[in-house]
Amino acid sequence: MKVEYMIYIYGAVCVCMIVFNIIYNMILKGSEPRMERRCQKIKTKIDRQFKLIKKQKKVEEEHLEYLRNILCKVNNLIAFNRILMEKAQNDKKTFDEYLKEIRSVIMYIAVVYRDKENMQAGYFTYFISCYTASTQLEINSLQDILLDYVKRPNLYCRFNGLKALYHFARPEYIVEAIKIQDDGNVFFHEKLLTEGLLSYTGDHSRLIEILWKKLSSFSIHTQLATLNYIRFKSGDYKEQMFKIMVDKSEDKELRLSAIRYFGKYYYEDALKYLLDFVRNKDSAKWEYATVAAVSLSSYSGEEVIETLKEALYSGNWYIRYSAAQSLEHLNVDYTDIIDIAVGNDRYAREMMMYRLETRKLQSLGV
Repeated sequence: MKVEYMIYIYGAVCVCMIVFNIIYNMILKGSEPRMERRCQKIKTKIDRQFKLIKKQKKVEEEHLEYLRNILCKVNNLIAFNRILMEKAQNDKKTFDEYLKEIRSVIMYIAVVYRDKENMQAGYFTYFISCYTASTQLEINSLQDILLDYVKRPNLYCRFNGLKALYHFARPEYIVEAIKIQDDGNVFFHEKLLTEGLLSYTGDHSRLIEILWKKLSSFSIHTQLATLNYIRFKSGDYKEQMFKIMVDKSEDKELRLSAIRYFGKYYYEDALKYLLDFVRNKDSAKWEYATVAAVSLSSYSGEEVIETLKEALYSGNWYIRYSAAQSLEHLNVDYTDIIDIAVGNDRYAREMMMYRLETRKLQSLGV
């Protein structure tokens, strides 16, 4: 009997799932026509305003009031966004002017959506991030409101809020937003942070200066994102990066980031330590040796070449590969590695020959 009951229950669950899928598909099919009608109605209203703008006239106050009323509903905001994207592609000049004209509406709905639930607030931050990539929506007071969105315990809100701020906010606001997300409970991967900071359209030098002053107050993963950002944008922090690289009490990932920094920016004082990292035979330190071997490609001299050649005999594949890559970058030819080519270490020989052959094929365009 128990087996029969289980079969009945399983059958009932399957029936419920089928019914749910049918109803859900019906809702989806019904919602799209409604969205199309909504889009068409909004498009008609916007088309009229575009004609006025082309005649050097202002957007009508009646239209602004219409937008304030309808855009408080997320479905209308979605439809409005669709129309704006279409207009941006077809008539960029008029579109930019239209956005400037409706800035008061954007401010109004920014306050409205700040108090809505996470999904709707998240969509608004996505919407606003789409139109702050240039000077279209540089609204200074919007910076404070977007900080409130960044504070929300929702990754979607935080990500898009930050994305919008990167496009027009002052460096002080960017740093405050970074600190807010760092203190929150929602994990924000350092790669996303680094990419976001790199997309900043303002003064990178000023932003880096403020970030560096606040660096110790950030968590390790935000510190790492900051160091990676600095590596891509500024060569003026050699002394600071050097201190991190040689400080054994620092986090490993931060030290590795500092080592990579000196692969991009030559610093004579760093050379000795880069060589020492590569020469270190401790298998537990293989990451330092690997990254340092890559960084040595920016340096020259017999000692660098010899250290990299010695690294080809490492028992760690990653160290051998990085050393071979750097030797190739330094334009080492066959005569410089004759001792490796005729040596007994097959792995070192094959790795170096592979890299040199690859370079040769690339030069031939193969």
